[in-house]
Amino acid sequence: MEILLAILLGGAFGFVLHRIGATNPTRLIDMLRLSDLKLEKIILFSIGLTMVAIFLINTLLPGAVHFSIRAAYWGVFVGGLIFGLGFALSALCPGTGVAALGEGRRDALMYVIGGLVGTFLLALSWDALTSTALFHLIVDGTPKPTLAKGVVVHGHAMPALIHLPGWITALIFGGALMALAFFLPRKLREK
Repeated sequence: MEILLAILLGGAFGFVLHRIGATNPTRLIDMLRLSDLKLEKIILFSIGLTMVAIFLINTLLPGAVHFSIRAAYWGVFVGGLIFGLGFALSALCPGTGVAALGEGRRDALMYVIGGLVGTFLLALSWDALTSTALFHLIVDGTPKPTLAKGVVVHGHAMPALIHLPGWITALIFGGALMALAFFLPRKLREK
């Protein structure tokens, strides 16, 4: 059932990416050049709305939302820079890449194959990587703080940076993102 649900939600997500133009390399490049902010506006609004919805659902129905908190350490930031560079060079990210492959784009086929090969190589080297001192220095195992209090992961309350309930913090930050999406102009500069 979980696999079927993942396929259905992934297919719906890919359809939405296609409909908003996020699989079009020209649109993505225009977004990165800040010459067309339509996608940024959609992304900001979607993140804000999802943030508010998830925390409100979790407040009204505790345990209905599964939180999986990822630790923030310098490797995440380096990985983010690599991800951003790959995004800028290919005008694709994992979601848009698979959706573009569904459209039949040949460049997306190379992108997806590259992602699968990279994932396979990481899986092969994972045991060796996790046994290094550098890995243990980066991932020290201490609980990482979340933005708001009240987030429970695997039965443990996570430390918080802001001492407000999660739903209030989500309303503030999610509302700010949705407002930014609403007031952001369509174009910051001409092509």
